[in-house]
Amino acid sequence: MNLIIQKNIKYNIQEFFNKVINLDFVDGISLNIGVTKDDKIVIFNLSSGNDELVKSIYSNTYNQLKNLEMVMLEDVLAYLSSTNYKGKVMLNIIPLEHKCITEEETKALMEKIKLFLNNLDSILKGKENLNLFIHSTSRNLITLLKNRGLKIEIGFAVTTTDLNYIDVDYYVFTYEMINLILIKQEIDLKKEVYLYLGTAYEMSSVFDYLRGSKATELAKELYDKLNLIGDYPDIMKKTFLD
Repeated sequence: MNLIIQKNIKYNIQEFFNKVINLDFVDGISLNIGVTKDDKIVIFNLSSGNDELVKSIYSNTYNQLKNLEMVMLEDVLAYLSSTNYKGKVMLNIIPLEHKCITEEETKALMEKIKLFLNNLDSILKGKENLNLFIHSTSRNLITLLKNRGLKIEIGFAVTTTDLNYIDVDYYVFTYEMINLILIKQEIDLKKEVYLYLGTAYEMSSVFDYLRGSKATELAKELYDKLNLIGDYPDIMKKTFLD
C-alpha cells in the first residue's frame, strides 16, 4: 500500500516541501492544479466542495489572487526536479467545465483545454526525472491528454457525475464511489487504484471496511494492493500502516 499526501491548508508551502514530502513513510504527493484567467497553471489548496474557490481561480488573473496560498506549477516541478525527488508526483487537475449550450461554446471550451495542455507540455519538458501522474474528473481533458502520447501515467477520478468507463493507467475513487468489486476488476486488469479520503469520517469508515470489524475476505485480499491519498500523513500512517 502506497501513501500519497495531498497538499492542504494544514501545511504552508515551506513546511510541505521541506518536511512532509520527505517523511520516510510517504510514497508521494498529490497537488491540486487550476488555471487562472491569464492561463497560469497553479497549485492551490482545495477543501471538499469549495466550488467558489475554484471559480475564483479560473475567473481572476494570477496577480489578482496573490492573497491566496498559491504557487506556480512550473516552480514546484522545477524544485522537485532539482532535488531529484523520487516519490510519486500526482497532479489532480480541477476543471471548471460548464454545460455548453451552443456549438460556439463547445468550441471555446475545447480551445481552452487545448491551450492548457500546450502550456502543460511546456512545463513538463525537462522533468523526465520526476515520477509524474496526472488525473482529473474531466473526461474531455483526459481524452485529449491521452492522445498526446506523453510518457506519464494518466488517470481518471471516478465521481458520481460521470460513471462511464474510460481506459486509463490508474483510477482515483472518491469515498462515495468506493466499490470493492469494481476495484478488484481494475486491479485484475493491472490498473493502479487510489482511494481519496478527505475527512476523518472517510478514513474511519474505510478503515472499518478494510481492516476493522466490517472487513470482508475481498477487502483483506485487496488491502495491500490499494493506494491511499489523504491530507494528514501522521493520522494516515497510524490508521493504515501501523
